[in-house]
Amino acid sequence: MSYTRAILATTLAAIMSITAGAQGAPGGQPGGRPANTGRISGTVTRAGTAQPVPGASAAVRSARDSALVGGAFAGDDGVFRVDGLPAGRYVVRIRVMGFAPVDRNDVEVSAANSAVNLGTIALTPVATVLSDVTVTGAQTDVAISPDRTSYNVKDTPAASGGSAVDVLRTVPSVEVDGDNKVSLRGNENVVVQINGRLSPMRGEALGNFLAQLPSNLVSRIEVVPNPSAKNDPEGMAGILNIVLKENTDLGTSGGITAGGSSTGQMNASGNLGYQRGALTLFANYGFMRESRDITGFIDRAGLQSGLVPYLDASVAGRNTGFSNTLNASADYKLSAKDALSTNLVVSDRAPTRTNDNLYRELDVNRDITSSYLQSKLMTGKELSLDYALNFKHTTAQPGDGLSTDLRVNRGHDSDDVLLTNQALSTTNGAASGIPALETNLTEERATQWTLQSDFTRTLGGSTKLETGYKGTIRKIDNDLAVASSTDGGSTYTNDLTQSNAFLYDERVNAVYGVLSQTLGVLDLQAGLRAERVSTGFDLSNTNEHFDNDYTSLYPSAIAAYNVTPTSQLKLSYSKRVSRPDMRQLNPFGFREDALNRFAGNPALRPEYTHAFELGLQQAFSHGTMQVTPFARHTVNAIRFIRTIDDAGVSTTTFANVATSDQYGADVNGSLRLGPITGFGGFSAFQQVTDASNLAADASNKSFGWTARSNLTMKLSPTLDVQAFAMYRAPMKVELGRMKAMSMVNLALRQKVMGDKASVTFRVQDPFNTMRMGVVTDDGRYLQASQRRFGARAAFLSFSWNFGQQPRMSKPRGEEREESPSPDGAGGK
Repeated sequence: MSYTRAILATTLAAIMSITAGAQGAPGGQPGGRPANTGRISGTVTRAGTAQPVPGASAAVRSARDSALVGGAFAGDDGVFRVDGLPAGRYVVRIRVMGFAPVDRNDVEVSAANSAVNLGTIALTPVATVLSDVTVTGAQTDVAISPDRTSYNVKDTPAASGGSAVDVLRTVPSVEVDGDNKVSLRGNENVVVQINGRLSPMRGEALGNFLAQLPSNLVSRIEVVPNPSAKNDPEGMAGILNIVLKENTDLGTSGGITAGGSSTGQMNASGNLGYQRGALTLFANYGFMRESRDITGFIDRAGLQSGLVPYLDASVAGRNTGFSNTLNASADYKLSAKDALSTNLVVSDRAPTRTNDNLYRELDVNRDITSSYLQSKLMTGKELSLDYALNFKHTTAQPGDGLSTDLRVNRGHDSDDVLLTNQALSTTNGAASGIPALETNLTEERATQWTLQSDFTRTLGGSTKLETGYKGTIRKIDNDLAVASSTDGGSTYTNDLTQSNAFLYDERVNAVYGVLSQTLGVLDLQAGLRAERVSTGFDLSNTNEHFDNDYTSLYPSAIAAYNVTPTSQLKLSYSKRVSRPDMRQLNPFGFREDALNRFAGNPALRPEYTHAFELGLQQAFSHGTMQVTPFARHTVNAIRFIRTIDDAGVSTTTFANVATSDQYGADVNGSLRLGPITGFGGFSAFQQVTDASNLAADASNKSFGWTARSNLTMKLSPTLDVQAFAMYRAPMKVELGRMKAMSMVNLALRQKVMGDKASVTFRVQDPFNTMRMGVVTDDGRYLQASQRRFGARAAFLSFSWNFGQQPRMSKPRGEEREESPSPDGAGGK
């Protein structure tokens, strides 16, 4: 709470100083127009006391058309002052989180009375919904609220011209590897939401979506490491919410963006918003073409007699493809308290993957005994449609009301894979004999229905009750047809031992209740969620059926102590779950080539995590600091397990280990020092896994740490430079070790046409350090592998906005108020 006020105050001061510098001396404005010399001031106090309320925001709007014309924040003495106002009538709103807002209507600034003092304005404390996102000004980089931290990334040069993956990599504690797998604090069991709704895509499909979602469509990233019972309990590590842009304002606004890279990647997007009276319409469209090379190696040594002594492989491939993404919404205000809204997100993707693995088997003297080329060509077609209809009823009490959301998601993915195994001469590397061919055709259709209703009611002045229901029905039909050819492709024979149809059905019914209470400087919250889950799937070719029905309770609690108006101490607890998805359950997985196989485990059980956090948030005059020690205890933890058989075939699957404990601390901070702004983070943790329940004991104890920073410097009012760097230290994992990973981004942005357009030049991974490496040792084989994913590139992009600049963003199902900005602009 106090964090956000401090961040906003620092942000506003920086913006006002830059704006003042751009406008020239106080005595006048460009073009000879008369200066605006009006002033509105006042003192904000806590009702019933003379205690000042630092950080309270004062938003000044025109009484004629409600346009935001100025704003300020109260200092440590509670005094605010808004300068530079022309003569006219205004409405002034004073607000800060935890207090009921106060409006002063019909405030007149005139030549006779150019300095208006509103006197003492008393704010009354009200109950605070701890799970709500703290509202921030559009220029704020970081906003901290009791249960989440929000990172404003919609104007981040270090991700310009890239994808949502590039955006996520700039966020502290978040990692995305070369396969586009997202993790938080080193844990991949993280739930990804789009606009506050659980993404129906999982695994590889989700990674493809994020990798082909243009970065300029993303407004902010919200990190929720320990959600309350109101939220879905899935994801051991917490929730990452990707909020897409919604650029709407009174009248019409819009913009276009286009860019390309030295590797052949291209992206273009456009948005158009219209808001008049009760109707708001918005749509944005993004196109992206991906193109990047994959290189790497595999080195394997047999540690027992009877195994191939050595195996060397060089990896070369290329990922290409294109995507089209449409995000459209419509809102209609039925009355002063009722609104109907609808939202549609359509994503059409066509990825192509080529991969050539050149293998050489060596004897004990490292002489070549066998050589062959394993190739893979995959062409895919992926289409997903997500439609939501929402009704919202509000009351006179801020935050109270009823919201009901109906959501339908449909997806259709098809992958056509051709695997080639070509023997090569051990002397000159020429092709030898007829290649063995195999085709893998996968068709997947998924449908998900979700009905959610949330009710919020303030009970008295300091107590708030939230309750609701969520029901989900999810069906997946995945068909895999495998055929092989030994005559170079003239004829194919169906392989029934690998072909199969996987039918999955999941139903989840949940109810929750959350009670929040404010007791002076204490904010307390307790919640409980009850879920009944019914899952079942069939393997048609083997006539196997699996059922797993269970009921679970998920408690949560938050206690926040507001030590001072600028510091807070918080303790939180939640119980989380990670349910196996189709990819983890389906034993008929996929193959990269004949020596690398991925398969699910139909016997997997859900994993449950008890998460504890102790957080200290402190705001300073030039930034914020957040220190969060945490501990997590997980039962039936799901882990990747890689084994290699006597024939040298590597199989990666999943297994439940007995327990896993993780404890450590995050340190995140933001900085705003004149022309320099930035944020960064450091995370260190110890992980202890008890895998004694597995036949091959994979118990592990390891220490890991990550660090990243994002720094921006304004060289002039129209030119800024940004640098981003991240490092993940090497870390032991079950049966192996992950190698270190690092990356650097450098960007230069020039604004043109005022603030309406900009040109950005970005260099990604200039030192070519972005790679992913793993070493595994199961006692039979020692294997080291490494992949580079073509991250090194130079990007050039151009963006232009027209019409009135947006002042606010209202994702579906969330209630937000804009914070003041001196010029009313909300960024791009």
